[in-house]
Amino acid sequence: MPLGDGLYLMGRSGRCAPLYVHTFQVFAMGIGKRYEDLHTVPERLRWCRLRLGLMQKEVAQRVGISQTLYEEMERGDCQEYPAYAVDKLAELYQVPVEDLLDEYSRFLYGGPVDRIRYARKRLGLSRKAFAELAGVGEKSVRDWEMGRKKTRKKSWERLKAVLIL
Repeated sequence: MPLGDGLYLMGRSGRCAPLYVHTFQVFAMGIGKRYEDLHTVPERLRWCRLRLGLMQKEVAQRVGISQTLYEEMERGDCQEYPAYAVDKLAELYQVPVEDLLDEYSRFLYGGPVDRIRYARKRLGLSRKAFAELAGVGEKSVRDWEMGRKKTRKKSWERLKAVLIL
């Protein structure tokens, strides 16, 4: 039975005892900082989750992804942040989508097809020459430009200096 301001009366079998419920601030890596001071996606994800008082399992359920994937995202072990998950996370955490994407994921999220084609044409390179620059086969470049194949991170790292990001 609540008595007010964190004070309750607990009872069972005709016996009663006072109970005071304390509240404690959550202390975890990054939670003591301001959101604006967080620079990595994992820090931002953790900060937002803890701010809402949610467990990783709860976030994963609300977003519709596996707990394992969310844990990987929060640890920074995720190779790319899936667009559908990032959209839902941004909505849940009420932050801009771009805040929850690393540079590579931002490239994939923004639609790489036009950027790759534009960069190749701007440089005046054939698909074969562009492929050599990226360290892939000519067929891969054709597939990238047609949206049939995703640019892998290793290739993107070779190309990011020439791509318009």
